[in-house]
Amino acid sequence: MKFSLLIFFVCQSLAMAFSMNRVPNFELNDQHETLRSYRFPKTKVTVMTVADYKGAGQLEPWLAHVYQRFGRKIDIDGVADVSGIPRPFQGALRIAFRNQLAYSVMLDWDGAVTRGFHYEKGVANIYVIDSQGMIIGRFGGAATENSLQQLTLAIEHTINRR
Repeated sequence: MKFSLLIFFVCQSLAMAFSMNRVPNFELNDQHETLRSYRFPKTKVTVMTVADYKGAGQLEPWLAHVYQRFGRKIDIDGVADVSGIPRPFQGALRIAFRNQLAYSVMLDWDGAVTRGFHYEKGVANIYVIDSQGMIIGRFGGAATENSLQQLTLAIEHTINRR
């Protein structure tokens, strides 16, 4: 009996660890109120950024590097944790996003998607996700030469695995 209970807990732990490394399918609206659906499997590797207001200030060097290095070879997307914004101010925030950003950013008003990424608040969070939805690498904070090299290697490795 003890052995089967141990096996049960090991299997449960592995299932939890596995699910934490897999991005579930989700849908969120962006700043233009366009519904964006994220479904796996996909045809391309994805670099997904997840950030709150403070962390968003660190994203530009990461994104510039990824766009310059990989361009359209991969999908590049972002989710903003805006769960702390009271409902009366959400429209104003959406307009601010529209005015400041030319690219689409998915807005997570209730925080369910961003919590699923187990992201670190207050810093940029960058995830390399394979075409099946598995998180292959996670990077965060301010970009450094070393962290950008590591991100490049993770993306290249993931592209070459397909």
